[in-house]
Amino acid sequence: MIKLPSILIAGAGPVGLSLALALARRGLAVRVREAQPGLGSEARASTWHPPTLEMLREWGVADAIVAKGFRVDRLQYWERETRTRVAEFEYARITGDTPFPFRLQCPQSAVTPILLEALRATGLADVRFEHALTGFEAGPDGVVAAFATPGGPRTEISEYLLGADGARSAVRKGLGLSFDGATYTDRFLLIATRFDFTPIFPGMGPVSYIFDPHEWVILMRLPEVVRVVFRLAEDEDEDLALTDNAIQNRFAHLIGIQTGPVPILHRSTYTVHRRVADTFRRGRVVLAGDAAHVNNPTGGMGMNSGIHDAHALAGAFGAIAEGGDADALLDAYATERRRVALELVQQVTDQNSRWMNARDLGERLSRNAALRAEAADPARHRAHLLRASMLDARI
Repeated sequence: MIKLPSILIAGAGPVGLSLALALARRGLAVRVREAQPGLGSEARASTWHPPTLEMLREWGVADAIVAKGFRVDRLQYWERETRTRVAEFEYARITGDTPFPFRLQCPQSAVTPILLEALRATGLADVRFEHALTGFEAGPDGVVAAFATPGGPRTEISEYLLGADGARSAVRKGLGLSFDGATYTDRFLLIATRFDFTPIFPGMGPVSYIFDPHEWVILMRLPEVVRVVFRLAEDEDEDLALTDNAIQNRFAHLIGIQTGPVPILHRSTYTVHRRVADTFRRGRVVLAGDAAHVNNPTGGMGMNSGIHDAHALAGAFGAIAEGGDADALLDAYATERRRVALELVQQVTDQNSRWMNARDLGERLSRNAALRAEAADPARHRAHLLRASMLDARI
């Protein structure tokens, strides 16, 4: 009789919960430990691409998540100064490639409760909050992990420790791994509002990337709000940028007409990085999601690629549970997912960043011409959407 592996997961964000649910759906018991007192409520990642929705369907939660979100039927690119649409890409062109030919906009804070409920319903998960990982020792036979809890220090033993604990991962740091890469000069100002931008940009779709050599903007429609991302200038003070006056001035400059104050429902800033751990696995400790790699969020590939890590890692453990070679399977996971992070995700997101930040007139004209040509050609139109949707990684 094959002995099922004992698995401990650090982190109860969308990647950690997806990983736990994927393992439980394969009949594997999991323990999930989260440092925070509950699920995150902040306005963070909100884009769900078709292959991710396919994975969520495999785990039995896609319908509930799609019902919570807003379906995006097209992507648009605009020039801010002239308020003209450069190109439009319709998701209907990839209907034959996926059962989910759309991009879903839904904040992760609306999705993690669905994942947690489904996970607990399996009867195979022990999920505990306010358990902050303070250290661990990994040996050839297993891992001893230490946690700080409201009841005092706690020690747990498992055969494997899986780090899905975000960009500041205690698991990655505990392994002493490097997290090489760079910090972009871009910083993002994120605003949530209910303002209707369509009179300003006639024909504007649900997701629009607005080019500008000085201050690009991204507009994304969610079920109840519009998410607006502004590029902050390199020398701009973040505290000042978050004030009511500064935000209203920014919107007045974008809108260009007198509309009265734009309602502000949420505001935050964040710094953008592109970093990849030097390995995603060391012995019985394995990394997934932001613990292993972070990238420019333009295009919404960060959380999605982390969930794809979870799907692949759960597949490896499923094979291990059936008698497969653990070292070979986990090495294959670590090698392939690191390759995807470097060669696919970072390349696409870096290209998105270059498009948004293009300042030279010739470069901007070339970018716009390329987008128009792609939109006009059926094959290239489809290819653009496959790339933007992360579907080309599996084809």
